[in-house]
Amino acid sequence: MRRYVYIVGAIYIVINIALLIAAPYDVHLAQGADAGSWYRPALSLLKYGSFVTLNDPTVLQTYRPPLYPMYEAFMLYIGDGNIVSIIIGQIILLWLVGILTYKMVENILPGKGIVGLVLVVFNPNALGTAHLVQSDILYMFMVAVTLYCLLLYGSKGNFKLSSLIGLLFGLTCLVRPSGQYLIPLFPLIYIIIGLLQKSNQSLTTHLSHGLLTLIVSVTVIFPWAQHNASAGWGYNLATSKIETIYFRDNVIYLESILGNKSLNDAGKEVSENEQDYISSYTDKWLRMSEQDRSLVIASYYKRQLFTYDYKTITIGFIDSWIGLFGAGGAANLHNLLALDGGRSVQVMADSEEHVSRFNAVLSTLLGSDLITIVISSLSFIYVIILRIFGLVGLIKMIKNKEYSLLFVLIGIITYFVLIALFVGNSRYRLPIEPALIIMAVYGFSTLIRSRRRTDGFQ
Repeated sequence: MRRYVYIVGAIYIVINIALLIAAPYDVHLAQGADAGSWYRPALSLLKYGSFVTLNDPTVLQTYRPPLYPMYEAFMLYIGDGNIVSIIIGQIILLWLVGILTYKMVENILPGKGIVGLVLVVFNPNALGTAHLVQSDILYMFMVAVTLYCLLLYGSKGNFKLSSLIGLLFGLTCLVRPSGQYLIPLFPLIYIIIGLLQKSNQSLTTHLSHGLLTLIVSVTVIFPWAQHNASAGWGYNLATSKIETIYFRDNVIYLESILGNKSLNDAGKEVSENEQDYISSYTDKWLRMSEQDRSLVIASYYKRQLFTYDYKTITIGFIDSWIGLFGAGGAANLHNLLALDGGRSVQVMADSEEHVSRFNAVLSTLLGSDLITIVISSLSFIYVIILRIFGLVGLIKMIKNKEYSLLFVLIGIITYFVLIALFVGNSRYRLPIEPALIIMAVYGFSTLIRSRRRTDGFQ
């Protein structure tokens, strides 16, 4: 089995070298999602040694959490300022995610780990993302490590492992804050795992393990919350500026569905409504601090989400789930190689009416070049096959009463699906790719065993 790992590793290296050669130097930063907002804090760390804004070191940097900028700064330091060093680090991180998935699959299905490794490292969604300056691969790695430890907890739950999970998940939230709402749920999670595993340990023990994980996680994230509080943003991992962007985007998607409008038109209408709301504050708005204004707007958009009817909400969720689970994830490969397949977002934005994510991708591909069509088609086939095998795996886990395993996998998948709300896409699938792949390998293994039994009767 080790020989196969080496072979996969060699192919992985060759493919990544080819991508590094094919991609222009500046594309790694230019095409990364929100790359500048992650890169500038890293430069500030290198220049000033602290989390301050690049142009004014007297102002604290609060827009992005610290761990990915710290990673960037470290890689830039050892790479003598070369952006490619960040990319090489992410290529290594993706390989480590593959190794973690290999180990998780081996623990569940001995002999099938190599399949999990292959599916992770050659995943078009992850492979393209690894070559761009954005936090997703580090986030994917941290979630994968946490998932690995959570699966171990079912059989080896103890205070040491609980502390480790708390440390890991705290660091995960310092990459991207979206996981923070899981922290208070750890006591309940451990109790459910203990019940499903029919553990010999008492529920009180599992509760204490969960409380320990909670305390360690909070301890890890508290310094950054304190950092944001000292800048006037309160004890939060993400400022209300980030919340505003997140909730505004969701409102725009719902408005596009409700009014059958393009994203551009829906965005214009939403912005106009926001300005009308600000105007209602009259002179009071001028006397507000930046933090208070941001908090008011974030609260405004939160309330807006509850104003839409059930039909619009339902369509929004379905559209989001199609994008999250069904998108091939080749957009970053297109961006990296300067192909035109990434125009689907522009199609959604420019169309005179609301266009679903699926229709946007389809209409884009029909007008694309051959290479783009090939890459997109292979990516889509990859995703569809994995979803089919994953569904088989889900059914088989239920039949085999693998309830603890199912709870952890489905639990983490469900959480990130809900966090995406109405803006689901392949990028937001990256943290749950290992969980989805484990389910797919389980389904694949089931079908292989069934085929062998059938052949044995013939």
